Amino acid sequence: MKFVAKGMIKMKKHEFNAKGMACPLPVVQTKKLLAEYDVVETTVDNFVATENLTKLAEQLNYNIDVKKVSDEEYIVTVSNPAAGKEEKKAKFIDTSEDRCVLPVIQAKRALEKNSLVELLVNDEENVKKIHDFAAENNCKFVSEVTESGVYKVILEKEVTEEKEQILQIKDDSYIVVINKQIMGHGNEELGKKLIKAFLYTLTEQEVLPKKILFYNGGALLVDKNRSHVLKELKELEDNGVEIMCCGACIDYYKVDLAIGNSSNMYFIVEDMRTANRVVRP
Repeated sequence: MKFVAKGMIKMKKHEFNAKGMACPLPVVQTKKLLAEYDVVETTVDNFVATENLTKLAEQLNYNIDVKKVSDEEYIVTVSNPAAGKEEKKAKFIDTSEDRCVLPVIQAKRALEKNSLVELLVNDEENVKKIHDFAAENNCKFVSEVTESGVYKVILEKEVTEEKEQILQIKDDSYIVVINKQIMGHGNEELGKKLIKAFLYTLTEQEVLPKKILFYNGGALLVDKNRSHVLKELKELEDNGVEIMCCGACIDYYKVDLAIGNSSNMYFIVEDMRTANRVVRP
C-alpha cells in the first residue's frame, strides 16, 4: 500500500470514437472504459446518443459535459468526480526517543483525530505493540526499516459501518413493461380496451409503478396521434411514474413522442434486471 503525504493523482483519460455505432453500443462501451479510465471522451453522431450517455453519467454519479461540434458530431466527456483529488495527508509523529507504551498511546491519540498516521519507532518490540494495536482496532498497518535503523510505521483507520439491526421491510416496488398495443392475445379491439382498462386501473393502485417501459409495438401507445391511452399515461406521469420508450422503436415506427422520454436497450435491460418485480400485461 502506498502512502503519499500530498500531491495530485494524474487522471487517466481515453478518447473513444463511437460515430456510426448503433444504440446502445456507445453507452455499453463507455461504461466499460470508465472501469479503467477516470475520464472518457466519447464522440457520437446524434443527439439521442448524448442523452443516453448523460443518463449513464447520472446513474454512476459522474460528471458530464456535452459539446456540439456539428449536427453530426458531439463530444461527450464523462469523468469520475473522485479522480484527481488530493491524497490523504498523514499525521507525522516521531516516537523514536520514547519507550514502553508511549508509541502506542501516541498512535491511539493521533488516530482519534486523523485517519492516517505515520510514526517513527525506535525498536522492533514497539513496532510489534503498534501492530497488535492496529489489529485490535481495525487499522491497516505497514512498517519498514529506514536507513538510520529507525522503523517507519504507517497506520490507516478503516471506515466500518456500525452494525445495526436491519428491519425487514416489504418492498412493493415494481415496473411495468408493455411491448404491444393490446393486452393479451386474440381479438384486437378487445385487446385495446383491455390495455386502456389496465392503465386506468394502475392509476387507482395504492402503490404505483416506478416506471413503465414501452418497446416494439407498445411504442405506439406513447404516439401523439396513434395512442388511445394518453390520458391514463399523463395521470400516471403526473403522479411520479417515469414513462420511457425504446429509442430504436421510436425511429422504426416513426413515433411522435407525446409523453415520457426515449431510452435504449442498455437502460431497458438494466431496469428489468434490477427491478424488484416486473409486470407484463
